This record gives sequence, C-alpha cells and structure tokens, in this order.
Amino acid sequence: MPKLADRALTDTFLRNLKPPARRVDHFDAVQRGLGVRIAPSGLKTWFVMRRVNGVMKRVTIGRYPEVSLAAARTQAVHVLERIAKGEAPVSKAPMSVAALMEEWFSREQHSRKGADEKRRALRYDLLPALGTRPIDQVTRADIRDLVDRIVDRGAPIHANRVLAYVRRMFAWAAERDLITASPAAGVKPPTQERSRDRALSQTELASVWRATFGLPAPFDACFRMLVLTGQRRSEVAEARWSEIDFERGEWTIPAYRSKNGSTHLVHLSREARDNLAGVARHHDCDLVFTTTGTTPISGFSKIKLALDEASGVRGWTIHDLRRTFATIGTGSLGIDPVVMDKMLNHRSGVVTGVAAVYQRHAYLEQRKEAMDRWGHFVGNLENC
Repeated sequence: MPKLADRALTDTFLRNLKPPARRVDHFDAVQRGLGVRIAPSGLKTWFVMRRVNGVMKRVTIGRYPEVSLAAARTQAVHVLERIAKGEAPVSKAPMSVAALMEEWFSREQHSRKGADEKRRALRYDLLPALGTRPIDQVTRADIRDLVDRIVDRGAPIHANRVLAYVRRMFAWAAERDLITASPAAGVKPPTQERSRDRALSQTELASVWRATFGLPAPFDACFRMLVLTGQRRSEVAEARWSEIDFERGEWTIPAYRSKNGSTHLVHLSREARDNLAGVARHHDCDLVFTTTGTTPISGFSKIKLALDEASGVRGWTIHDLRRTFATIGTGSLGIDPVVMDKMLNHRSGVVTGVAAVYQRHAYLEQRKEAMDRWGHFVGNLENC
C-alpha cells in the first residue's frame, strides 16, 4: 500500500492544488485507501486502493469537485467493504479506441488547426487496426505494429504523423485518468525528418511539366492544375465542376474545403482553362478529378514515383510545387509578395491587422494579371 498522507484532506487543500508537471497522488489520512490524483491538465480524480492477495486494486469513484470530499469518503467505505467481502468492484468499463478518438476530437481537438487532417489519418490507419480494442488493452507493441505497417506500405513520413496524433490522444487519455499510462509513450518516430525548403528550379519544373503528359488520366491534368494554380493538393484533387466558371475564368474554393476555412477565389489562366477543358467528365458526377465517378482521385504516392522516374527529378514533394509557384513567381516573374500571399490564400501573411480586413477582397485585378503571367510562363516550359 502506498504511504498515506500524514494530514487529512480538506476542501481548501483540494481547491488549491496546482497542476503538476507529472500527475501526483495525494492520500487521505482520515479514510484509509482514499486518494485523489491530480493530472497536469488540472483534473482531480478520486480513487480507492487496497491490496488483495498481493495485488493492488484501484477503483476510480469520480472527480472532484463533482464528487465532494465527504461523498468520496462515504463511497470509499462502501468500496472497501465490497472488496473485504470478496466482491470485485471495478471502475466504469474502459471505452474503445474509436470512442476515445471521438471524445478527444470533441473535447480537445475541435477548434485546433489540422483537426480534419488528423481525423482522416486516424480513421484510415488507426481505427481498422485498433478501433474496437478497449483503450486499457492497447500495448506499446500494438502502436509499433501500427507504425510499421504504414512504413511498409511506403509512407514513412505519414507514419510519423500518425504516431504523433496517436501519442497526443493517448497522453490526453492518461491525463484524464481514462488509462493509467499511454501505450504510445516511448515509441520513436520511424523516420527522421528535415525541414522542407525545396523549390524546383525552372529546368526541374520544365522536366516535371513535360512528364505530366505521360501520366494516366486524370492524374495528368490534376498535376498540371497543381502547377498552374499553386493551390493545395487536397483542394485541387477534390475540385468540383460547380466551383468553376469557365466564362469568367474563376475557380471558387468553398470555405469547407479550404485549409484555412475561408472561401478562396482562384483566377484561371487560359492555360488552366484549356487543361480543365481536356478532362473527361463522368455522368452525374460533380468531381473534376475522379476515376470512380463517386470519389476524388487518390494514390498519389504511386503516381508521384512514376512522375519522378519520367522526369528524372527527385527529392521533392507535391507541396513543393506550391513553394515553387511562390518562389519563381515572386522572383523571376516579379509578382508582388502581397499579391502572391493572396493567391496562395494564406491566412496570416505580410498583410495583417486592419489592413488585412480592409483588403480581404483586394488585389483581384493584380491576382488575375499575375495568374495570367504565370500561366504564360508555364505554357512555355515545354520549350525549355
């Protein structure tokens, strides 16, 4: 039995407990076996502990102040009596990994940046493997196996991301006393990452551009759209025909699909419109880039490898096309950085404060002219 406190717990003591760097247990000198655990989050949880046949039994009985000190002492007596009679009182049955994930997103991740991306990753990788498993039965080996499977399919960087999300989720569960310890603690990322600052040279971009014409449809047009607009991969891959106005030369990305949650207007150059015009449409399907007629294209990793092979350009990511758009645009083409910031739909950039609010819809003409200039530049890459 852990050493009991020499003093009786009081409401004043409990109210004044400060969140520690690591969770700490305080025991009551009045009611033997009763303790309160305070987590780094500040959460205070009552529990009862008693050794039975050499095994320490721990039963959670509620949280303070929802369960008062007096009520906790009363409940502790009942729990200890049941243990003495040979009964086995237990805490509420642990939730499943799937239930924990929903609880985590609802309570801790709902307003955080990248929550949708985390949810997609965990639904795809975590839930099929461990979704039905009670959270107190997930082991470190389970987490390592999960990460290894992602690495084995050729996605080591994604494995790092999934591990980071899983680690945060289980650490949150441990802080709330849903589990005694995180099974992801101590599991090392499988791949060492370096900060990304890669921008393709004009020669490299020309090689990639020419190689897109050898890709299967509609990946060929999708990659060219990425080059021609500088928009994010998910925003391009999930584009809808209903978002595109060919007559006005505009593509409106709605807020629910935009990474920063704001509607974004993309001016389409002649080259971009011609590229889209060559995409075969599926009957009764609004998706621009689809092979099924029901879902957006996927499997970019395999297509990217084919593009690397055909172009001879390696060591770059799809996101680097966006960085290349900005680097060459503001460098060789002389596009104003403020205009480029608007074209990329950056929430926080070189325009801030009142000016950012005032200029929310500004630079439309400049953006159109800049996108036309970029389209002309890309259209001539075939001759490089």
